[in-house]
Amino acid sequence: MAAPAAEKRRTALRDHKRKAILAAARRVCDAGGPEALTIRAVAAEAGYVPGAVYSYFAGIDELAIALTAEELGHLARRMREAAEKAASPAEALAAAAREALAATAGNAPHVRLAGRLMSADTLDPDLSRAVTGRVIAVLETLGGPLRAATGLEGAAAHREILCLAAFLIGLRVLEGSGRLAALGFPAQDLLAHRLAALPAKG
Repeated sequence: MAAPAAEKRRTALRDHKRKAILAAARRVCDAGGPEALTIRAVAAEAGYVPGAVYSYFAGIDELAIALTAEELGHLARRMREAAEKAASPAEALAAAAREALAATAGNAPHVRLAGRLMSADTLDPDLSRAVTGRVIAVLETLGGPLRAATGLEGAAAHREILCLAAFLIGLRVLEGSGRLAALGFPAQDLLAHRLAALPAKG
C-alpha cells in the first residue's frame, strides 16, 4: 500500500495533467472552433503524445463533455454572481439573463460545442446525461430568481424557465449571425421586453 503522501502526490500530478489537457482543448476550440477539436490536436497543443491524452479521456466525446461541463459550470457561476448582486428577484433574473448573453457573445465556440453534443445522434447515453445535467444547472440559475419574481412553481415555472432559455439561445444565434442588427433590435432591448412580459408575483 502506497504511503499517503506518495498517493497524494500522484493524485495531484494526475489532476494537474488532466487540467493541462483541458486547457489545451480550450485553446484548440477557441482557435478553430468545435470542428478543430481532435485528440491529436489537443495532444499537440498540450505537448503530449495522443496516447497520453487517452490515459485521461477515453475519446474525443469524453474530452468534449469535460470541456463543455467546465465551461457551462463557469457560465452558471457568472450568472449566479450577477444575480447575487441584485436588489430584488426580478432584478436578479434580469442580471442572470444579461450575463448569459454577455458570456456567450461573439463566436462562443464552447456554446457551439455544447449544441453539437446535445444534438449528436451517436453520443453515448452517459455522456448525453452529463451535458444535460450541466445545462440544467445553468437553467437553475434562471429558475431560482424566476420563481421568486413570479411566484410560479412546478410545471408552470419549468415552462417559463425553458422558454426564457430558448429565447436567450435564439437571441444569441440571431445576434451572432448579424441578423438581429439588420432587423434593428438590440438583444438587450428584446430581453428586457421578454422579462417584462413575465407574470408578476401576486
